[in-house]
Amino acid sequence: MVLFDDGDSVTIHAGDEPVRLPANSGNPSRKPVAWYGPIVMNTQEELRIAYEELQKAPSSRCAAAAGE
Repeated sequence: MVLFDDGDSVTIHAGDEPVRLPANSGNPSRKPVAWYGPIVMNTQEELRIAYEELQKAPSSRCAAAAGE
C-alpha cells in the first residue's frame, strides 16, 4: 500500500517486458485496525469473536482460511 500526498508520484521500471499493475484509489478510512494471523478487524473485541468463530469452524474451513 502506498499513501500519496498531493504531488507525490511513483515510477516503475520493468525493463523491455510489458507490465500490468493493479491500482486502487480512495480516501483513507481512518478506522482502527486490529489483526491476528489471517484475521483483520476494527477492534480487539471483534478480533476475539472472529478468532473464536474460526476455532469452532470445521477443520476444512480452518484450512481454507489459513490458505492451505
